[in-house]
Amino acid sequence: MKKYLFTLCMALTVATTYASDTLQIKFSYTNPYSGPNHAPVRPPYVSISDYTLFLWDACEFTLYIKEEDENGDEQVVFTTYVPEDETEVSLPDWLAGTYTIEVTRGSQTFVGEIEL
Repeated sequence: MKKYLFTLCMALTVATTYASDTLQIKFSYTNPYSGPNHAPVRPPYVSISDYTLFLWDACEFTLYIKEEDENGDEQVVFTTYVPEDETEVSLPDWLAGTYTIEVTRGSQTFVGEIEL
């Protein structure tokens, strides 16, 4: 029964991923062992289509979009607070290029790359 449920979940995940034109943002952890009992924390599942982020986890967090300046220093170009009941975030259409995306929820921070 467990094999069947696992296979079904994987099939649905693959079907959902290929059925849309969204791309999942891959996150790395900056502090991966801050979960209960020091277990690894699951990163948020965020996908993007055009300038809209789709959020699959119901939790509040702060979102930062950063870019490197000519000195190699990161600076925040966009930030927003996302309440728990939000499932979509619209990014400004003046953003263009490759950016660092950072999601902070509580003491957990996840970092990825986003192309707009």
